[in-house]
Amino acid sequence: ADADPRIGLDEVRVLEGRDVAFPSFEHGPGVVAGERVYLSLVWHERVPSEQRVLDQETMQKFNHRGLPKELSEKMEAARIALSPRMRGAKLDAFIEQWNKDNLSPEQQIALGSWVASRFRAGSTAIPMIWLDKINAKQDQPFPTAAALRSWLDEEKFPPDIAQKVIDTVPNTMMKAQDAVLCLDMATGKEQWKFTAEAAPAGRKCSSTCAVVSGKVYAMGGSQLYCLDAETGKQLWASPLPGKAPGSSPLVMQDRVYVTSGATTAYDAATGKQLWEQKAARCDTASPTWWEPTAGKPSLVIQTNNKVLGLDPSTGTLQWEVEGGAQSTPVASGPWLVIYSGSKEVGLRAYKAQPGGTAPKAAWSHYWLTRRYTGSPIIHEGLVYAMCGEKHLCMELETGKPRWEETVNSTISSPLLADGKLLIQENNGSHIRLIKADPSSYQMLSRAKADAMSCATPAVSNGRLLVRQKEKLVCFDLRPGT
Repeated sequence: ADADPRIGLDEVRVLEGRDVAFPSFEHGPGVVAGERVYLSLVWHERVPSEQRVLDQETMQKFNHRGLPKELSEKMEAARIALSPRMRGAKLDAFIEQWNKDNLSPEQQIALGSWVASRFRAGSTAIPMIWLDKINAKQDQPFPTAAALRSWLDEEKFPPDIAQKVIDTVPNTMMKAQDAVLCLDMATGKEQWKFTAEAAPAGRKCSSTCAVVSGKVYAMGGSQLYCLDAETGKQLWASPLPGKAPGSSPLVMQDRVYVTSGATTAYDAATGKQLWEQKAARCDTASPTWWEPTAGKPSLVIQTNNKVLGLDPSTGTLQWEVEGGAQSTPVASGPWLVIYSGSKEVGLRAYKAQPGGTAPKAAWSHYWLTRRYTGSPIIHEGLVYAMCGEKHLCMELETGKPRWEETVNSTISSPLLADGKLLIQENNGSHIRLIKADPSSYQMLSRAKADAMSCATPAVSNGRLLVRQKEKLVCFDLRPGT
């Protein structure tokens, strides 16, 4: 967010809170346009059903993780061999050593706590051979409870484990609606609500809509919608190439660019698909417009394992460089900055080169962490990054670190307003306010927010919007109000 002279965030003070209650919804942040708030989401609810489905929500209760076969067998053998008398500090020491001896540093971060939970559960843990069979049936409905039991019998599940499965799988199924809400910024009152039938999208669908020239562009579970911003009337809808995107649409000139499986361009007026680039496979990081040279833009896409520059007119590949993660790249002038999980890339600055060739890596700052999701900020010749358990300030030109602090910040991205940075920490439990000052790390204040961990807050005219689990909350931050 650009600095707003009406925002005086000398301290985070909750002077007035307004909240709007919602049923369960996914975790994309809202966007403010004028005095209205727009949210796109996929509404989920459970309804009674004869079917039995091992859906994503149910699978979370089984706590399954995918492991290479050899490593899985080794872990299970160690778990079974554990003495039930091993507890406390001795068990902790065993787990720490086993993880160190058998898991790579990356696996220790991603799977270490899960492996520990398996060892602590001991003989009560469901063996991996049965968890793998359960996982293989995810999202494959059984027509009745009897059909589920029949499958368990056919696969020769032990009776106690079969009963756990029957008790865990609910007698309901997930139903979903794509929804876009428009709220009054001052009161939270609903101005309009758009809904459409949709397939369940799970937790993955977390897009933020775009509001441009009186239109709202919103990505649902499998459709891209264009709505009238004043009334919520649907103007058009087009199918997305993939399902349940976590990315958000980018509207530039007369086109809408999305990443949902493939990267796709649509005509903003009609919804007609103009091109699709299947090589730019991505569904979390959003497209970025980069125009380092007048009239020669690139559509920058960070996929899971690289960064691509596409011709916005045709979708053809212009260049490819190292990178890859869920974080959206940011651009300023000749500079492109990414935050990547690719080894030795991490926080990296690229500089544009003459002739439209691939940008050149100027510097990198890599550290091993669990998540590479939050987008950095470029401001006054500096790069601020607040994810991966660190808060960093780097010089844009040189990559020289100005300060670095260890902070439990993951997933969400920082905001910049009035020369200050706002960032969620501790999975959204608090919001921290930091001065955007390269001389030192200065935390100005910290306030309890109870936010969803994935949703970045929004700031407008001195008010802060925070998405909590079942509510959207507006905090007034203006001094003296």
